Amino acid sequence: MDRRYKKRIEKYWNSMERKCDVALSNIEPNDWFDLWHTHPDWSGKGNRVINLPRVTQLTYSVLQKAEALMEDRKEEAQCFALFKSDTSLNSVYIHTDNPNGSEFPFAFQGVEWGKENGILAEVVNKKTHEIGLSNLGGEQSFFVRKRV
Repeated sequence: MDRRYKKRIEKYWNSMERKCDVALSNIEPNDWFDLWHTHPDWSGKGNRVINLPRVTQLTYSVLQKAEALMEDRKEEAQCFALFKSDTSLNSVYIHTDNPNGSEFPFAFQGVEWGKENGILAEVVNKKTHEIGLSNLGGEQSFFVRKRV
């Protein structure tokens, strides 16, 4: 990887991580959440094969930060990550019972748990989290959630 590109892309990933950290820091953990989410790769730079491991690691790291934030919450909260082929759509969600009437807990319709893909299998700690595959809409999407 070209040293100049490496420097620019690392600056981008650090900026994306800071944006996610700011988004999480603005959350009151005991509020309600209706599929609140943040995107760790707004510009889709993870779509380049060379950047895919980094965006995968960043998305998983933001998921772990969201889980830690919700840890001491009085009521149940769901945290999960969605990994898409277009990495600008990767997202980390927080969901709770809410007055909007959204389904809680989120049911993960059509998701087959216990599935893996190469990069996710390398990044995700399978002792603490599980990987699921969804083929809804004709596109493969992977979900990661904490094991229960």
